[in-house]
Amino acid sequence: MTWRRGKKSGWLNRWAGLVIGITLLIGLVTWLFLRADEISPESHYAYTQSLRRIEQADVELNAAVLASYADLLHNYDSVARHLREIREERSHILEFPGWMVASQLPALHAKLNELLAAQLDKARQIDRFQRSNSILRNSVHYFPLAAENYLRREGHAGHAELGEFIRAVLSFGQGPDREENDRLRQALAELERHYPEAGRSPELALLLRHAAVIVQQRPEVDRLMLAIMQAPTALLHEELTRLYSEGYAESLNQSGHYRRLLFGVAILLVIYVIYAVMRIDRDRRNLAERLEAQRRAEAQVRLYARVFTSATEGMTITDGQSRILAVNPAFCQITGYSQDEVVGQTPAILNSGRQGRDFYQQMWAELLRNGQWHGEIWNRRKDGGIYPEWLSVTAVRDEQGEVSHYIGVFADISERKQSEARINHLAHHDALTGLPNRLLLEDRIAQAIIKSRRSKLPSAVVFIDLDRFKNINDTLGHEVGDNLLIQAAQRGSAVLRETDTLARLGGDEFVVVLPELEQVQDSMHVARKMLQALAQPYALAGHALTVTGSAGIALCPEDGQTVSELLRKADTAMYRAKEEGRNTARFYSADFNRATLGELLLENDLRGALERGELMMYYQPKVDAGSATLIGAEALMRWQHPEHGMISPTRFIPLAEESGLISMLGEWAMGVVCQQQRVWLDAGLQVVPVAVNVSAYQFAQQDVPQLVAELLARYRLPPQLLTLELTESLLMRNAARAAEILHELRAMDIEVAIDDFGTGYSSLSYLNRFPLRSLKIDRSFVCEIGEQGTTVKLASAMIAMAHELELSVIAEGVETEAQRDYLRAHGCDQFQGFLFGKPQPAEEMGRLLARRIATGG
Repeated sequence: MTWRRGKKSGWLNRWAGLVIGITLLIGLVTWLFLRADEISPESHYAYTQSLRRIEQADVELNAAVLASYADLLHNYDSVARHLREIREERSHILEFPGWMVASQLPALHAKLNELLAAQLDKARQIDRFQRSNSILRNSVHYFPLAAENYLRREGHAGHAELGEFIRAVLSFGQGPDREENDRLRQALAELERHYPEAGRSPELALLLRHAAVIVQQRPEVDRLMLAIMQAPTALLHEELTRLYSEGYAESLNQSGHYRRLLFGVAILLVIYVIYAVMRIDRDRRNLAERLEAQRRAEAQVRLYARVFTSATEGMTITDGQSRILAVNPAFCQITGYSQDEVVGQTPAILNSGRQGRDFYQQMWAELLRNGQWHGEIWNRRKDGGIYPEWLSVTAVRDEQGEVSHYIGVFADISERKQSEARINHLAHHDALTGLPNRLLLEDRIAQAIIKSRRSKLPSAVVFIDLDRFKNINDTLGHEVGDNLLIQAAQRGSAVLRETDTLARLGGDEFVVVLPELEQVQDSMHVARKMLQALAQPYALAGHALTVTGSAGIALCPEDGQTVSELLRKADTAMYRAKEEGRNTARFYSADFNRATLGELLLENDLRGALERGELMMYYQPKVDAGSATLIGAEALMRWQHPEHGMISPTRFIPLAEESGLISMLGEWAMGVVCQQQRVWLDAGLQVVPVAVNVSAYQFAQQDVPQLVAELLARYRLPPQLLTLELTESLLMRNAARAAEILHELRAMDIEVAIDDFGTGYSSLSYLNRFPLRSLKIDRSFVCEIGEQGTTVKLASAMIAMAHELELSVIAEGVETEAQRDYLRAHGCDQFQGFLFGKPQPAEEMGRLLARRIATGG
C-alpha cells in the first residue's frame, strides 16, 4: 500500500511539474510575443500616409495659389479644398503611435508644433492673398474696359499723358517693380490734381478708381505670393518625416530584439511540448482528433447546405458542359422555374436576347482565362418578364486542372436600377417643383452657348425673382409658399417652347434658358409673357393672392459666353428691374454694373472701417427755443475715408443697412456716446443729454433695453443723459412689439423721441399709445418756412398736435432767423440746426460745454 501510494504521489508530482513548466513557458512566450508584435504596421502605414497626404496637399496648395496668381484659375475652390485636406489630415498626425520609442517623442513633438504653426501662418497669408488678389483681379479685368470707354468717348487727341499712364498701368498689372510703382503713384496723383473730382466724367472717374486699386494692390499681392511660396512647411514636413522614420527604425530594432528572445524561448517551449506529448496516450489523442475532424467536416457540410438553401441570391451549379445539376430556392423564386424544370438544361434557358453573341463570347473567354466572371446581364423569367441581374460565375477545377463544375450566383437588381433612376432624377431636378436644378441648368446653358456658336443665333438667360415672396412665407406659412412656387413653375412651363428650359435655383428664384432666338427682342417677349402669367391671381389657403415677378435678361454672346457670366449678368439685370419698380423685365446694362462697382468697393471698405478707426462721432447742439441756451445734442456718425475723405452718412448708412452692418455700427455709436459722456463728466463738465439714432434693423434684431442698461452700468451714467431717436415708420412696423420696448425704456428713465415726423406713415392712435416725450419735425418742413404755403401750416399744426399729446417739439434744420422766429411764435420747444451750431467733433463739443459752465448756462 505504501509503494502504491508513493508511485501515485510521484506520478502526480510529475504531472504537476509538467503543468507548471508549460504554464510558465506559455506565459513567457505570450509576454515576448506581445512585446515583439507591439509595432502595428497598420498604424505606421496610416501615419505615414497622413504625412504624405499633407505633403502632397501642401504642394498642390502652392500650385493652386500660383495658378490663381497667374490668373489660370478664376476661383479659389482648389485652394480651399487643399486647405481643408490639410486641416482634416492634421488631426491624424497629432498623436504618434503608442509603440514609438519614448526618447524620440520630445523631438517629434517639437518639430510637429513647428509644422502646425507654419501651416497656420501660411493659411493666414493665403487668406490675405485671396482677398487682395480678388480686388486686384477685378480692377485688372475692368481697367481696360474703362480705358476703352473713356477713350472712345473723349477721343485720343490731347490725352498723350493719360494714354501713357494707361499703358503703364496695364503693364504694371501683369508684374510690377518698385521703381514703376513709385512712378505710377506720382503719375496718378498728378492726374487726380489735373482732373479735379468735380469735373471728371463718370468714365474718367471709374478709370482712375481702377488704376488706384491696381497700383495699391499689385505689390501687396506679389509680396503675399512670395511669402506663401517661401513658407517653411515643406522643409518642416521633411524633417518631421525624417524624425518619424528614425523613431520607427529604432522601434523596429527593439522589436527585433524581442523576436530573437521569443524565437529562443519558443524553441524551448517546442522541446518541452514534445516531451510532454510523448507522455500522453497517443492512441486516445489520435482518436479524439479524428472524431473532432469528422465532426467539423459534418458541421461544414451542414453549413454549406444551409447557406445554399437559405441564400437570398440565386445559385446554380453546373457540370463542365454547363448542364445544370442543382439550383437553390432563391433561383426558383427569382426565375419562376422549378428545380425539376431546369435540371439537365443549360443556363441558356434564361437568355433574354438583349445580349448578342459577342457579349457571351467575351464572357466565356474571360471565364476560361481568369477562372471567374462577374457583371450585369439581362435574363428572362418563366413568365416572359425581362429583369436585370448581377451575375458572378466561378469555374471549379479538379486535380488535373480541368474544369469540373461552374458555380453561378446572381441577384435581381431591378429595384436598384429603379432607385438609381430616381436618384439621378433627384440629382438634376428640384424636389418641390420638379424643374431642373442648378446642376442641370448649367448644362442646359452650356448647350445653348454651343448652339449659338454653331448657328450664329443669339441665346438668352432670363433670371426671374418673385416680388415680396418672403411676406407670404412669413404671414401664411411655408406650406402656402411652396404651393405658390409649384403653381408658378407650372405657369412658367406652359409659356415656354419645348426647346426652352425653366429651372429653379432655390427659394423664389427661377431661370429660363432660351436657345437659338431669331431676334433678341424675342427674349423680352417671352419674359413679359412669363411675368404676365405669374401675375395672375393664385388661389392659396382660401385667398386670391397676386404675386408679381421681376426679370433680368442676359444675351449670349453679347453679354457673355460662359455659364457663370450669363447667370451673374442676368441676376444684375433682375435687380435693376426691381429698383425700377418691379413687375418688369430689363436687359443687362454694362453701365448699370459699373455704377454699382463703386458702391461695392465702398461697402467692402466699410466692413473694416471700425477696426481701422475711420468712424467718428460728431455732435450737433440743441438749444432751448426761449433762451437759446444749450440743453442737448444729437450724435451724428461720420466716416473719414483714407482715400475719399469725409463721406456723408446719407451714402454709407444705406450700405450698412443693406449689408447687415447697421446693428454693429449702432451698438458702436451708443458705446462711443456713453464713453464720451463719462469723459466729460470726469473732466467736471456740465453734461447735457445726447440723442442717438436707432435703425429699424437694430431695433428688430437686438435687445435695445438690455444693450442700453449694460452701457449705462459700464460707464456709470444716469439714464437722463441718453436719448434714443426712432423714426415713425420703424414704430409702425410692429406697433405691439414697439410699445413693449418703449415701455421698458420708459421704466429705465430713457427718453425716446420720434425722428423725421411727418415724412412717413403716421397714426395718431398709435402715437398716443407710445410712451414718448418729444417729437422732432423733419427738416423738409422747416426749410419751407418763409414761404406762404401748406407746408408752413403743417409745421404749426404738428406743434399744436404734439402739445395736445403733451410732447415737447424739436425742430431740426433751423438755418435762418425767419425759421427760428416762426417756430418760436408757434410754440416750438427746442431748435437744432446750423443757425445754432454745426455738427462738431467731441473736442469742440467739450469746449462748448466748458463755456456753458463759464457763462452759467
